Amino acid sequence: MSNFVLMEHKAKRAGKHYDIRFEKPSSSKWASFACRTIPKDTGTKVLAIRTADHSKRNALFTGTIDTGLYGAGILDKVDGGKCDIIKFTDRHIVVDFKGSLLKGVYHFINTNVIRKSGKRENKEYLLFKGKVG
Repeated sequence: MSNFVLMEHKAKRAGKHYDIRFEKPSSSKWASFACRTIPKDTGTKVLAIRTADHSKRNALFTGTIDTGLYGAGILDKVDGGKCDIIKFTDRHIVVDFKGSLLKGVYHFINTNVIRKSGKRENKEYLLFKGKVG
């Protein structure tokens, strides 16, 4: 079992989106993905941007990130809890979230597209909720 957190991020530059963060297997770091919405139904696919891994302290931070810093804006926790990491490779990540909003098996599929923003390069993933059964 790992832990996860779902943050609503009202970023000054990127606008409102959600950050999905969860403990990586065999690591002290947390994987982090940003997406505009969370798919609640199977068949709905959304773009998720893989952002830099976070320390536990940064992954769980809520509050205001000052202007001039990466991610400037307001972070609010909207869900969190336990999750099972079923698969974790660069190409395909499968996580069974056990939260109240983020609940069920979700797939993160690497699209092999890299998004460049200034000096940062982030991989694009396709995020969708898996079928039950």
